[in-house]
Amino acid sequence: MAYSRSTGGLGEPGGPTEELEIALLGPLRVRLGGHDLAIPAGRLQAVLAMLAMEPGRAVSNGRLARAVWGEDLPVNVRKSVQTHIVRLRRLLGRSRIRTEPGGGYLLDVRPAQVDAVRFGELLAAVPLEPDPGGQRRLLAEALQLWRGAPFEGVGSQWLDEVESTRMVELYVSAREHWVDLDLAAGRHDAAVAELREVTARYPLREALWSRLLLALRLSGRQAEALACYEEVRVLLADQLGVDPGPELKRQYSELLHSGQPAPAPDSGSSAAAEDNTPAPDHPPAAVPRQLPAARGVFVGRGRELRVMDELFDSAADEPAEPEMIVLHGLGGIGKTALALHWVHSVRERFPDGQLFIDLQGYGPGEPVDPASALHSLLVGVGLPEAQIPDDVEARSSMLRTMLADRQALLVLDNALNADQVRPLIPGPGSLSVVTSRNELHGLAVREGADRIALDELTSAESKALLRARLATQDVGDNLLAELANLCGHVPLALSIAAERSGSAPEAQITALIDELRTRHHPLAALAVGDESGDLRAVFARSYQALGPRAAQAFRVLGRHLGSQFGLPAAAALLGTTPYDAVPVLESLADQHLLSRVDGRRFEFHDLVRAYAVELAHHDGPPTARDRAARNVLPLATRSPATY
Repeated sequence: MAYSRSTGGLGEPGGPTEELEIALLGPLRVRLGGHDLAIPAGRLQAVLAMLAMEPGRAVSNGRLARAVWGEDLPVNVRKSVQTHIVRLRRLLGRSRIRTEPGGGYLLDVRPAQVDAVRFGELLAAVPLEPDPGGQRRLLAEALQLWRGAPFEGVGSQWLDEVESTRMVELYVSAREHWVDLDLAAGRHDAAVAELREVTARYPLREALWSRLLLALRLSGRQAEALACYEEVRVLLADQLGVDPGPELKRQYSELLHSGQPAPAPDSGSSAAAEDNTPAPDHPPAAVPRQLPAARGVFVGRGRELRVMDELFDSAADEPAEPEMIVLHGLGGIGKTALALHWVHSVRERFPDGQLFIDLQGYGPGEPVDPASALHSLLVGVGLPEAQIPDDVEARSSMLRTMLADRQALLVLDNALNADQVRPLIPGPGSLSVVTSRNELHGLAVREGADRIALDELTSAESKALLRARLATQDVGDNLLAELANLCGHVPLALSIAAERSGSAPEAQITALIDELRTRHHPLAALAVGDESGDLRAVFARSYQALGPRAAQAFRVLGRHLGSQFGLPAAAALLGTTPYDAVPVLESLADQHLLSRVDGRRFEFHDLVRAYAVELAHHDGPPTARDRAARNVLPLATRSPATY
């Protein structure tokens, strides 16, 4: 029997024997009981699409309304949504859409019967499949579901700007993975054909062009590869006003130096005639010097720098052990700045080179998988492309082999978790410096990493950073102190505030202070430029790394608990026992979205809590649990001895 929990009558559409299928990857297509079902264009399609994207889960009235009407909400949101639900029930069957007790509506459909959901599930399974053949089968099944622009014709601005953008990113990443499998298997011509088509559709995606250059070079088509580079260089300059990125430039450099014969010796030169030294098979690999420049303004962190110096000096006494230092802390707290400041001070003690890679664990873009990271590192240490193994374990072993008996420095920036880092760890003699918002306990347990937590700057350090960033020193100390407090002494927030102060800092700072004090969402005032200068976006990356339970807890606790709170108060708010609340709270603390205070007590950083409150507002009006929270709030302010 086809899956359905409905109890409709035999004559009702959407009865228990009728399978519902919804296709969203292209124009909306609905099939019920094996027959096409026409859904009137407009808002009705938008409501159905929103419900279908959450199969078997309730979607609130507020979310449905925002997806359908955007900012121009109707006077009576609940009534308007209900009207569209009634119309959908007439088409699908009354029992197919359930009204949930807590508010909202649930579409009774299997996730596998919604192509967009199935598409995401298949792609999520790809990195978990160790066999390249299995990966190819998963990718093929997913890509066959793609019929065109997601939600085409549905007419929802939210779906177009948010969900459609996410789906397109997944689709292009899947095409890139397909090409990577072709390249790894030596199917270079097939990869070229694939990339010709996909670069035409997404001409500004540099990663595709980089793969095309590589595929052409490996196919022996150097002239075409050079023409491709010139094509994308002109395109980027005309469309975006930028030069090709580092990876494209690296491919171009390798293209220029691949397959070129050595210059013939000058027959008239006596030195050439007398020199019988045999030519090496390969030119000696250049020592990698990949460290980005240290940040221009750096203040404070004296304690952390002393600890890193001590760890480094003690490691020099035991060279047989690989050394790893992990810097962890809140997003925007200055981990990368500290890492670069310190490694530049010791880089001369690593004569065999310094490697740097942004693992993108918390953006921008998707996290770099270990295979790709190892590929970059192996190329960086001079291994020819053709000698790089296919699988992760072999690449990891090759990296250790290449760095054996060498003193190299690796900076693994912006790591997501321990599993992303482990394959990249070199052998004895080298030093790894890892930065992450994750506490990375696993690396300390298994690999013996030394972990250093970064806290907020002191008041004096915060003021020093503001003065260094401002265009003038003529700003009162009290004004700077107040701004530093409102920025939570977070280096990124302080830098954004200084940038916003412009050329008239005192007046701008006063205005910014007023804005931070009075604005309902203060994080909106701490944004300038792209995502790297937007504190809300930085926090969002940490939030997106949470599991469903931890994410819900983050919103609930942020809405109700402003000061330090204990385990019983948190458990009561979350509707669970203190025992079951511990792993949820620890998960938040591991991502530095909560701070541990005196054992089992916790607290939010003020700016992190402001972000949690923003998210909680998106959940809609207070629920019964929210109202019940008032009864447990006194627990949050009791002393630890009470518990």
